[in-house]
Amino acid sequence: MTFTRTLVAAVVSAAAFAAPAHAGTIFQDSFEAPNVSSWQVFQVGVGDSGSWFADFGAGIEIQDESIGLTSAYDGSQYVELDSDNSNGGVAGDTNSGMITLIPFVAGNTYEISFAYKPRTNSAGDNIIQLFALGYDGVSVFADTFLTEVNETTSTLSDWLLVSVLYTAQAGYNAIGFLAAGNDNSLGGFIDLVTVNEVPVPAALPLFLAGLAGFSFASRKQRA
Repeated sequence: MTFTRTLVAAVVSAAAFAAPAHAGTIFQDSFEAPNVSSWQVFQVGVGDSGSWFADFGAGIEIQDESIGLTSAYDGSQYVELDSDNSNGGVAGDTNSGMITLIPFVAGNTYEISFAYKPRTNSAGDNIIQLFALGYDGVSVFADTFLTEVNETTSTLSDWLLVSVLYTAQAGYNAIGFLAAGNDNSLGGFIDLVTVNEVPVPAALPLFLAGLAGFSFASRKQRA
């Protein structure tokens, strides 16, 4: 199963537009739970809020930075969605998708951001896609493609923050990430997912500028 692309949202260029000072954070997760000693694959109950669940594929793989692949962007754990069929993973494709509910209000604008880092130097391995979703508790009934990021270890050597500006549609109540690269248990990493509600006066100039695509901000210093 995959999410269908339907619309590309406008995206905030971090070099030109800072996040609004009064934007309200309605969701944030850096995947510090469940706590793992090395790595493990989960189907439900993932993240600090326990709200992420696997929608398809082998499952959501949480890795701890102690295994030596990379340091986390925030805290000590992060996610890989080109997952594994063992250690909690289910049989089938390793490329996986994960979903969490978000209290979107139709017509309001949100900045959705996440930290991303490639695992390999293969251009086909590290693709991560982000969607806004309508979810009825059983299945996804609507999806809006927001952005795709695809780098290699030679083009991106550290974590970078991807930020997308999204105006919520009626019935959309979730976001979803999926691994869309080679199905080989080696994919891009995700950390620190944040959703901020953006005040209308701050969001309006961005849409009037007609921006589309995606851009990156420099890595934040970890506490």
